[in-house]
Amino acid sequence: MKFRTLAVVTTAAAVLAPVAMAQEAGQYVRPYWWDKPVVEGLGRALIEVAPNRARFDLAFVETADKSDEAMKKAVQRSKIAYDAIKKIAGDKARVSTGVNVTAFYKQYKDKEGNVQTNYRADQVDGYEARVTMVVVLTDPALAGKARAAALALGPQSVNPINIYLEQTPDMQRRALDEAAKDARARAQLSASAAGGRLGDLLIVQEGTDGCMGNWSTGQVARVLGGDNYGGGYPAPAYAPPPPPPAPPSPAIASGQVGRQTITVSEMDLAALDLPSDASPMTIQSSVCMIYTLLK
Repeated sequence: MKFRTLAVVTTAAAVLAPVAMAQEAGQYVRPYWWDKPVVEGLGRALIEVAPNRARFDLAFVETADKSDEAMKKAVQRSKIAYDAIKKIAGDKARVSTGVNVTAFYKQYKDKEGNVQTNYRADQVDGYEARVTMVVVLTDPALAGKARAAALALGPQSVNPINIYLEQTPDMQRRALDEAAKDARARAQLSASAAGGRLGDLLIVQEGTDGCMGNWSTGQVARVLGGDNYGGGYPAPAYAPPPPPPAPPSPAIASGQVGRQTITVSEMDLAALDLPSDASPMTIQSSVCMIYTLLK
């Protein structure tokens, strides 16, 4: 009987010991809102900035009896296009290229009249060389003219211009600055509505975790530029208008494709430059601030 009582006492001590140790170690902390009222401000900002990137893809395709001949002709055309794009955009154009060569085979009709392809190695009928070009511009205002330079070379495929925003840390800081101002303004309104005023700042948190709640873009504080940014940050620099056209020159770029001389002129650019309007892009930021509420 004594043995059983001792076992019960030992077990209870084992259960209570971690609790006491945890309290002594300070693992149980009273919440910051336990002893005093607080007010929370959820700041939101959505700023509009001009896009700063443009991209388009295209491909040149050539065929020949020999693979090296097809590849040389496709590469020659793409090099002229590259030179023309660089002449227009310079370092503001980033051009990446790739080349692929495939064989195509002789075809025949079977007894039913269906067209069949003979894929035997000795039945090669010629080769197709495809050079792909990806053009990224750091000045979207140059996109139309740069694409016109490529179109003058007659690419077999070309994709629409994609104008977009590549966010910079400076843009993100401006959005954060506006969200922080909005958070304090909201907290002050809440405190006034409760018949009090703001006390000490307890928490400042960027993002949507922790004390943040859900919100919709319909409630966003929009900042459209000008002097509204504050915080010592300049307003976003919109892309300047394109410079006036230079006097016509004999050629922007030229080169040989096989036995043919191809030239890209200012007249080609004027005929093929299809303008596009760039829509403003947005950057959003959220900040949570919690203050003590003073009566």
